[in-house]
Amino acid sequence: MKKWISLIVLTIAFNLNAQERPNVLFIAIDDMKPLTGSYGADFMVTPHMDELANSGVIFTNAHCQQAVCGPSRASIMTGMRPDYTGVWDLKTRMRDVNPDILAMPEFFKNNGYETVAVGKIYDPRCVDKEYDKPSWSIPYKESSKYIYPAEYGEPGLSYYALKDRKEKVHALEAEARKKGVNVHKYVSDRFKPSVEMADVPDEAYIDGQIANNAIKYIDQFSKEKSKPFFLGVGFKRPHLPFAAPTKYWELYKRDEIELAKYPYPVKDGVNMAYHNSGELQSYTDIPPLSSFTDINTMELPDDKQKELIHGYYAAISYIDAQVGKVMAKLKETGLDKNTVVVLWGDHGWHLGDHSMWCKHSNFEQATRVPLIITAPGFEAGTYAHPAEFIDVFPTLCELSGLKTPSQLQGLSLVPAFKDNDEMVKPVAVSQFNRGKKKGYSIRSDRFRLTLWMKDGWNTSKPLIGDEIVAGELYDYQMDELETTNLYNKAKYEKVKKQLVQVFIDFVIQQNSELKTSSTSSATENKPKVENKPTIEIGTTFDDNWGTIERKGAKADFTIKNEVLVANVEALGENSWDLQMKYKKDLELKAGTTLVLKLYSKGPEMKINLGPVDNYRITRKLPASNGKKEQIIRFTVEKDGTYPVKLSFTGTGEYHIWGLRTEIK
Repeated sequence: MKKWISLIVLTIAFNLNAQERPNVLFIAIDDMKPLTGSYGADFMVTPHMDELANSGVIFTNAHCQQAVCGPSRASIMTGMRPDYTGVWDLKTRMRDVNPDILAMPEFFKNNGYETVAVGKIYDPRCVDKEYDKPSWSIPYKESSKYIYPAEYGEPGLSYYALKDRKEKVHALEAEARKKGVNVHKYVSDRFKPSVEMADVPDEAYIDGQIANNAIKYIDQFSKEKSKPFFLGVGFKRPHLPFAAPTKYWELYKRDEIELAKYPYPVKDGVNMAYHNSGELQSYTDIPPLSSFTDINTMELPDDKQKELIHGYYAAISYIDAQVGKVMAKLKETGLDKNTVVVLWGDHGWHLGDHSMWCKHSNFEQATRVPLIITAPGFEAGTYAHPAEFIDVFPTLCELSGLKTPSQLQGLSLVPAFKDNDEMVKPVAVSQFNRGKKKGYSIRSDRFRLTLWMKDGWNTSKPLIGDEIVAGELYDYQMDELETTNLYNKAKYEKVKKQLVQVFIDFVIQQNSELKTSSTSSATENKPKVENKPTIEIGTTFDDNWGTIERKGAKADFTIKNEVLVANVEALGENSWDLQMKYKKDLELKAGTTLVLKLYSKGPEMKINLGPVDNYRITRKLPASNGKKEQIIRFTVEKDGTYPVKLSFTGTGEYHIWGLRTEIK
């Protein structure tokens, strides 16, 4: 009966108009591992998240793509893996790497949804100052205005509500301004406690404000009802510092809190699998830890460990209460009857296991995430097979009756709603960097294989045979705490070979996708730009051309006597890291053939036309000695405004001249 109900719901969904499509409430929780009652942690006080889990599908083997905020959020928001988004750190801005990438809320906006973000959905360091402007129909600067209680005011450093701490912060801020130095860094270097317990109302901290703003938007949407909505609500705790009102700390007794069961390095482990908990060390009440390589001595005093764990629990319960307020408003307005709710934490968190704190690893405690999805018409259930963050975008497309963009790298999890035993995919894939080395982690129902690769290699490149420099293998059925690395154990040789083959197949697929997939944003509902459909070399390079140089790519571009010269010294990590872009996009109609006639000298190049609505054409410009005119044809199948880009396949000097454009 459950299957038939689900099938009926899906059949109806694909025939909905914009006003009838389900709303989406997208709740992100920063740094929260799956530590709730519904995930088996019966000591946790999380009644509201547990209630949500009891009405939806709880994914117990879900994993992020990379266990750090920026890359993880870029992947869930685009349905693309880090090696495609190009976001592996906390400083790369998503659209600097992929200007045409399609973001989930942008897609919903282009399909008639009102889209708004409250709190932290993207990592702000990885998007533009407007919090990824293409994503939101309501500007982020409007949704991020908070009104704190007058008697408390805004928290110090955005974290601290205790009066004496705020006074200290303000005094240090005044010192910094007087010295003319960076205010935030000056204060944080001198005063930044890792925990805070304050007898204040929820609204005295930022997450209470985020909940209040979310409630206001739900109220607003319930009255307007002209469009479906995509409401992103991003809570900032339990990210450090663990600051929460006193009443949530009092839910737990310090003397009953247990330390990590296995606070040691893995037997026969791989050194680069670990880190030195640097994020925690940035807090001024944390005693210095040891070096990265000497993990055996990376210990905190037991009382400090218990205080941190206590704070983490309290912060989760504080966020649970905010989730409860938002869900109560959704039900009060009746919008819950036609709203898909997604609750997720951007990655896990080490609480002393393996002598580590924070995230930043490929261990289970870092990659495994909470993921709960409720959808009208579907029954509650538990799904134990692998799932990934990149699966969320296609899942929401299917649940909303929207055609899934073809370039997405994830799979819809809707089959898991219809049958909790159906395996959507055999493995989840996470990754993390240690310097120039990337570690890729394959998680199946039972095993985890992590392969550490040589400097500079990623899945946009082929596997020749010498790329793997170290490996880890864990059997969760026998060793749920990851105490022993089985990679070189004869008993597990067959399992290792099978999982290595899974990785090889994954790389082959990635090689193909990274070369052919389009990350284009939808062009419908965007103003058309009038362009003369021609391409001209110009007299100076900057007149008509721009460049993309990243990830180590280096080249000089000039125009001499109407000859375009590109001197390529180094390619980047990916094929798209070095490109020339024509500044004037071409307005072309479906059925039009663009003909480029030119002379070139140098190695092979590629000319890319598009993307337009996930559609692009790539043509090779073969290596040439410049003695014969080359003719390149593009016949377009869609109306649209087409970008033109040239990419390079090798180092050396390239020349282009005599360029003529014809439209047929």
